Amino acid sequence: MSRVAGFSEATYIGLHAMVLIAQKNGERISIRDMADNLSVSEAHLAKVILRLAHTGLISTTRGPGGGAVLAKKPKEISFLDIVEAIEGPLENTSCVFGKSQCTCKECIFGDFLIKMTKEAKEWLGSKTLAEF
Repeated sequence: MSRVAGFSEATYIGLHAMVLIAQKNGERISIRDMADNLSVSEAHLAKVILRLAHTGLISTTRGPGGGAVLAKKPKEISFLDIVEAIEGPLENTSCVFGKSQCTCKECIFGDFLIKMTKEAKEWLGSKTLAEF
């Protein structure tokens, strides 16, 4: 899976898994069913689901009849919530190296990374699971 905007594969899996969970309208969906639907490894998906559960976005139950369900209403969960649950807070940074590691006098990206991060946060924050 190729990455856009520097998000990890786990983030893309998490976003798609959350849409699947939301589409179940309160009915639990198993990791196996999600993994089959998304064509991803159950083990990788399980790690992503664990992160989402630890941040309170979903509730999970083990065993027969278990699975994942949203812990909030779909309109209360933004894509930004999901991304930050997996990636950590998206910070406005001017350089991927940081000032202590960068060897350039001025950032070769200028303010591009700051603008891109700001726009990404705004877009991700404006999209909720209720839209899908």
